[in-house]
Amino acid sequence: MKNRGNMIFAMVLALITIAVIALMVIFNQKDDQSDNTASTTNGETSTDYSKIDVKGQPMLGEEDAPVTLIEFGDYKCPACKFFDMEIQPKLVEKYVDNGDLKMYFINTPFHGNESLIGSHAAEAVLKSEPTKYWDFHNALFEAQPNTDTSSTDNWLTVDVVKKAAKQADIKDVDQVVTAAEDKTESAAVEKDINLYQTYQVNETPTIIINGKKVSDQLNIKSLEQAIEDAKK
Repeated sequence: MKNRGNMIFAMVLALITIAVIALMVIFNQKDDQSDNTASTTNGETSTDYSKIDVKGQPMLGEEDAPVTLIEFGDYKCPACKFFDMEIQPKLVEKYVDNGDLKMYFINTPFHGNESLIGSHAAEAVLKSEPTKYWDFHNALFEAQPNTDTSSTDNWLTVDVVKKAAKQADIKDVDQVVTAAEDKTESAAVEKDINLYQTYQVNETPTIIINGKKVSDQLNIKSLEQAIEDAKK
């Protein structure tokens, strides 16, 4: 009888252990799901990219274009330079120019003070001379050294901003330089920072097309396919 009692006790203990493990697995799965989906209570994070607010962001294309491409980018990022210098012109020619696509750029300053210099300067241009924004934007990327370490090299200086502003034919170069030096466009830059934090952007460039993240963002064929799918 004693052995039988011990056996029953062992079986009950085993069942309790299994039940506890099962509950732990269920709760862990719920935690994982809550980490990877939009927060419905405090609004801190989201993966619903269709809700990204692009109001006030620089736009290239027609307002009524059916497909929207959003780039989270950094002027210090070599991959962003490749996207903006090599891929973007092809997308502009094929989709923007015929009214199928509009493109937005959101500052994602991942590389410290120099990234902020570029972000504040670009926001100053967008505010004062919006028609010159994309010329200035491209001039900053053109100034980025063609090296694998350009994201860590100390190249994005106020002097580079000044040269880019002159290249873009900005009227008030001093205003743009002041924005870069004194970080005067805090409201606009902080708005962008809040956006990339809210949508958990952790790499640049991150490309969103009609609310869907493109996984192979530096592959022109993948981008074109995503645009074609969004047009349907």
